[in-house]
Parts: sequence; C-alpha cells; structure tokens
Amino acid sequence: MGSAHTARGAASVPPVYRDQVADNEVMDFEGRPAQPRVPHGVFDAGSEPDPLYTLANERTYLAWLRLALTLLAAAVAVDRLYQDHPGGASEGLALGLVVLAVATCALGVRRWWSTERALRLRRPLPGFGVPLLGLLAVLLVGAGVWLLVATPTG
Repeated sequence: MGSAHTARGAASVPPVYRDQVADNEVMDFEGRPAQPRVPHGVFDAGSEPDPLYTLANERTYLAWLRLALTLLAAAVAVDRLYQDHPGGASEGLALGLVVLAVATCALGVRRWWSTERALRLRRPLPGFGVPLLGLLAVLLVGAGVWLLVATPTG
C-alpha cells in the first residue's frame, strides 16, 4: 500500500506549495556559477530559472539546429542529384535551401535567446511568429521532389 504506483502507472502527485510558489515552478539557487557564462546578455539578466525550463529551451534550440542541418543536407542532395544536368532551377533550389538553413539557425538562436531571457526575468514567453519559415521549407523541398520527378534521366 505504501507504493506511489498504481496498476496503470505512476499516481498523480500534486505540487507542494511553499510561500505560494509550487516547488516545481522555481528552484532557489544560492551564489553564482563558478565561471561566468556566455552570452552575458542572457545569463546576466534576472535570476536562475528552474533547470527543467532551461533544458527544455535548449532542446527546442537543438531541434531548430537539426532542421537547419537537414535543410543543408537537402541542398547537398539536390546539388549532387543534378550534377550531370546543371540548370538554373536545381542551382536555385539548392541555394534557396542553404539560405533557408542559415535563416533557420539564426531564428533558432534568436528564439533560444528571447525565451531564456523571459524565463530569467519571469516574464511571459515570446510569441511564435515564424510559421512562414516552415511553409517556405515545405515549398522548397516540394519543388525539389517535383524537379527530381520531372527531370528526365539519362
């Protein structure tokens, strides 16, 4: 009976409140890190957030980085597939994917920066206004598939 687990999994445990703040919302840290962290514009602002939120923010940034690397790989694939048949369409598509990859990486850094600052300053998280980038990525990759299917081989 003393087990917190039920037949279907872990039982739901409500958060424990201390001075009107749930223990899972904010962790109090004493002192400063042993070495200063960079970028200073992020880590010198506000107070240390709960590590769970910081790590979630880092995972989101890594997802942006994976997307940028995937777009670069697609650009290399388009370039290699059409090496025998150079043309403006395939080169334009490959360059467009490279530009989109760089933009994705830059937006990921910007998003990580603004979210981390918001967490540290206990402000609302920034809005997400970049769905156009995803649409552009899908259109470029779709154009690559169309180009692959429409171009005769041989």
